[in-house]
Amino acid sequence: MRTRRFYPSWLPPNPRERTELLRMRRKQHLVIAWMVGLIPGSWIIVLLAPDETVFVPFTLLWIAVGLWFAERLGATRCPRCGYDFCEKRELAYLSGLFNSRCENCGLSLGTMAD
Repeated sequence: MRTRRFYPSWLPPNPRERTELLRMRRKQHLVIAWMVGLIPGSWIIVLLAPDETVFVPFTLLWIAVGLWFAERLGATRCPRCGYDFCEKRELAYLSGLFNSRCENCGLSLGTMAD
């Protein structure tokens, strides 16, 4: 097992870490937009195919893909320390979407600005 390295939380990210943090923030926004997009997507399906035979599979597929995206986001590694950015694996769906700080080294998604 690797030994954990401790970094000061005030240490700004280097350029490589900054690009990874931007990518992680973008993924968070895309997954949240996907989940919110269920509402207008459902309305479009109801308008185009009013029977329930299309609506229920569409909803289940949309939610399953959204949960898969959220799980992949929760399993993202921290660019600084290499451990999981979100260590709460039981609730990775929720905590991965709204987590803004590495739980190991303290690297924050909010420290991307120069």
